[in-house]
Amino acid sequence: MRTNLYWEAFAEATITRLMRPEPGDPLLIITNTASDISLAEACLAAAIRAGADAQLVIKPRRAPGTASNLGPILSDAIRASRLILDLCDEIDADPATIEARRQGTRLLVTKVEGVEDYVIRALLDVDYEAMIRNAELVAKLWDQTKHCRVTSPQGTDVSFDLMPRKSIIGDGALSEDGEVDFFPGAQVSIAPVEDTINGTIVVDASDSVQGIVHTPYSLTMRKGIITAIEGGKEANVMKKWLESRNDEKIYRLCHFTVGLNPQAGISGNMIEDERMLGAVDFGFGYQDPDFGGTVGLSPYHMDVMLATPTIYLDGKEMSGDGRLNPEMGFEEM
Repeated sequence: MRTNLYWEAFAEATITRLMRPEPGDPLLIITNTASDISLAEACLAAAIRAGADAQLVIKPRRAPGTASNLGPILSDAIRASRLILDLCDEIDADPATIEARRQGTRLLVTKVEGVEDYVIRALLDVDYEAMIRNAELVAKLWDQTKHCRVTSPQGTDVSFDLMPRKSIIGDGALSEDGEVDFFPGAQVSIAPVEDTINGTIVVDASDSVQGIVHTPYSLTMRKGIITAIEGGKEANVMKKWLESRNDEKIYRLCHFTVGLNPQAGISGNMIEDERMLGAVDFGFGYQDPDFGGTVGLSPYHMDVMLATPTIYLDGKEMSGDGRLNPEMGFEEM
């Protein structure tokens, strides 16, 4: 693993290429007590070199599956910032963050704990420009697609309408006020038309509740809502977790995402898993307002991963077996 020896290069690229602060910009860096403090310190140093008014906050680690509760000190710091770098992926659904984004604050998120080597490779060892061109092509195709179907050898067969919803490219860089993005990129996401989502999703790679899934389990979807969960022990864990949230929105599918980073694999960390080339992430619960969907806000969000599904756009294969279809114009990476 390269980790600490490469944090300075990683931090410099993060600040100068992905965040691009103007001199004097209030820039807040947030990490937690479980994360590598040397990365946060490297990012702070890079932000100061870039001329930002940079501050670093170390917060307690949030228990998995609990709602965000940042408290007044960090909430005020978030509201006062123009740029935020969240290195622990624990603040994007918090009310203070949502309020700050409405006022134009830009948020860049990652979680490096356990995937330190991956985040370095995914940012520094990738043809980023080619990856973004592929992402732009996915978004263009999705925006022109009426009906999408996803299948897998494990038994997934779910379909939904995409139009008139618009895709969001997660390039891992900040370019607009109020934006939230996750890095390293890239991925493309969209909110399918909720009442058209029907079929079976077989979770065969990982989920955000348990990490790597060893025994695939299925989610039955009816009009965008999970109506049944079937499988073994891991299915039961997911069922109990969903029930314990006591929130009907956590059962509602809120986004469909495809990964595009050739350095990503399945590790059980969503920051990596969601970006695996050709992998599909279905998200449930909290739905960012930028998606333009009908699920809305929730204290909770959950993701499930399919490693090598096939995606069909109006009957034409866009991707399958971890590859993008070159006949549609995608570049090999």
